[in-house]
Amino acid sequence: MEEFRRQFTLEAVAALENLSKDFQSAEAISDSQKGEIFRRLHTVKGTSQTFGYQTSSRLAHRLETLLAESKINPNSENDNFKSLFAEGIELLIESLKRKDFEIPASFAERIGVAVPDMATSSPDSYDDSLLAIPDDFLTQLSVQEQNTLRTALKNEKNLFCLEAGFELKNFADGLINLRESLASLGEIIATLPAAKFNEGGKIGFQILLASSAAASEVAKIAEKSAAEIIFDSSPNNYTGDADGVLAQIVNHGKAVAEKLGKRVRFQTSAAAINLAPGELKLVFDVLLHLVRNAVDHAFDDAGEIKINLQTEKNHLRLIVSDDGRGIDAEKIKRQAVEKNRLAADKILTVQEAIDLIFLPEFSTKSIVTDISGRGVGLDAVRDAVEKVGGTINVESRIGKGTTFEICLPQQF
Repeated sequence: MEEFRRQFTLEAVAALENLSKDFQSAEAISDSQKGEIFRRLHTVKGTSQTFGYQTSSRLAHRLETLLAESKINPNSENDNFKSLFAEGIELLIESLKRKDFEIPASFAERIGVAVPDMATSSPDSYDDSLLAIPDDFLTQLSVQEQNTLRTALKNEKNLFCLEAGFELKNFADGLINLRESLASLGEIIATLPAAKFNEGGKIGFQILLASSAAASEVAKIAEKSAAEIIFDSSPNNYTGDADGVLAQIVNHGKAVAEKLGKRVRFQTSAAAINLAPGELKLVFDVLLHLVRNAVDHAFDDAGEIKINLQTEKNHLRLIVSDDGRGIDAEKIKRQAVEKNRLAADKILTVQEAIDLIFLPEFSTKSIVTDISGRGVGLDAVRDAVEKVGGTINVESRIGKGTTFEICLPQQF
């Protein structure tokens, strides 16, 4: 492993030095050249993570983002961009030569300003279209990869993440063969290191694939390469009983609570019901939004969320309740007026005021984070429920908590 690490460092430094010379001597950089630079940085980033070069990995990621920003906004490609990028390449080379190297604060600040996505105040802001993707995977994606991922989701592609480990002597061939096989099914969005294989003396990788192919086709390729599918967003993946869905939702809710520094308990109950894949997918999506919303809005420090799934004749009933602060109807109304979403002289009942929380792009949060603030979560829930002929009701008492009750027709 140590010899392989040394070889990687020497080759990466040589490649980056050549890249730096070509970049600084060129009057203009073509899209194909940018693509080659991007691939080189991505390789350095991934392999650096595998070998524990965290500073090199972090710096390569920032340079990827800077390059992606210049492709999205051509006006950003000016002398300032070129000098900043060239300086970044030189620092990346130095970081590979010295494991104790630290990114100069002045450069980190300037690249943070040039690329808002990398600013320290909001490093992980993702929109709700990426909610179901594991956070530990998302945080490794560049801006360009995130945009590709969003496009794939908009085009209703399924997402698969495969993880595989290869022996040192043949990892390159193994990775190439796996990527080529997967590329025949769709678009490979990213290839990232999988650190869990390090202790076994292997080189590990995670591959994110966007595809219209059935999960069974991806599974066949995974089996041939001894790879494991660790994430699958296809509808057919949502199989099994309701307890399985609740377990996923609770795990996600606990992760959000931990991220926000809150202590949230969960209680769940579900009838022994069999749901079709489409039904399970909708239940998962609805509960995902409601639980995230409850964790973020209902509590200051701690509380409890109860989730109940039950059948009633030909309907499925979902109940999500919390013992938090409750919804202040008057505050909701005032904010709706301030945001020009409601006439100041409009008379509303308490229930009508509470129902304003379902307005598109209406949020009581003044700051947008990766958890909430865009006002799309509850609007998305109502839209999804009503599309299948379901209903959604909310009851709340200040200081007592809030309950969302959703009724869905089965076999929708």
